[in-house]
Amino acid sequence: MLIEKDRENFWMLNWLDQYMAGHKGFIAGGCFKNIFSQEKVKDLDIFFENEDDFWDAVRYFDSMTPGYEGEDKREEEYVFHYENKKVRAYKNAKTGIRLELCRAVFGSAKEVISKFDFTVAKFAYYKAEVEDSTGAVTEEDPFGTEKPETHIEYRIVCDDNFFEHLQLKRLVTDDQILYPMSTFERMIRYIGYGYRPCRETKIKIVKALHDLTEQEISVSESLYDGMD
Repeated sequence: MLIEKDRENFWMLNWLDQYMAGHKGFIAGGCFKNIFSQEKVKDLDIFFENEDDFWDAVRYFDSMTPGYEGEDKREEEYVFHYENKKVRAYKNAKTGIRLELCRAVFGSAKEVISKFDFTVAKFAYYKAEVEDSTGAVTEEDPFGTEKPETHIEYRIVCDDNFFEHLQLKRLVTDDQILYPMSTFERMIRYIGYGYRPCRETKIKIVKALHDLTEQEISVSESLYDGMD
């Protein structure tokens, strides 16, 4: 089950705000297991609700790269790193952190992380537009039609077992494994990081792999790779 919270008790995420500025994307995925384990973060995966938001972010980060000549040019803080059909990546010239703008999947923060395989990857940090007041009746607006003012709040959404499984270094997957072959390969990689799959997770993955056809194996590898 996914739970949402404000960031009041998550001060250790405040440094991410600099990478959330100028676009509507949100950060999700494996970087949070590194942050909460006090490990070095090398890259951040940024997801978007739709393709328009993705391209707005591309234009924003392009405007901060050397050689950009548009009217909206900003201080050169990033360099273009690489691009493929799933991501467009930039590296921060000061911190060395790589930002991967993802276009393999679109949706809200909750929708995106619900498609991730392991609970220790199901974490997102996002911005929410919150109304300051409702359309209440006042002397200035007797019919309550004035549009309420809004402000931006930073929030998190994560699996309700995220912190427990992270502390235990326990690898747990959902009942529904969308991309079994890629999940299997990621399980091997996580084992290399010191995580251990629970018995139920191993059984689920083995059964899911057993039911795959050759074509489904290819699709499983190509669709999921790079999502988180």
